Amino acid sequence: MSVRYSEDFKKEVVRAYMTGDKSYIQLSAEYNIAKSTISQWVNKYQEECLYTTHSTTESNEAKEIRRLNQLLNEKDKEISFLKKAAAFFAKEID
Repeated sequence: MSVRYSEDFKKEVVRAYMTGDKSYIQLSAEYNIAKSTISQWVNKYQEECLYTTHSTTESNEAKEIRRLNQLLNEKDKEISFLKKAAAFFAKEID
């Protein structure tokens, strides 16, 4: 029995391939789809997804920047707390 996939799903898989993040093999394993099927989708939707891949990559980069900034803020708070704790314990020793 063959499975029918929506065009949006097919385009999502094609975009994942075109961004260079994943190979046919990785996508095949992740979505449980034959490599040949993914190859056919890429051939069919490549031109259409080419224009949207660039903006998707930018949004992925923006998400990564946002995540890294949040991580940086957390680390700054940890450093500040540890400096205060070190100063507090240094006073107790004296």
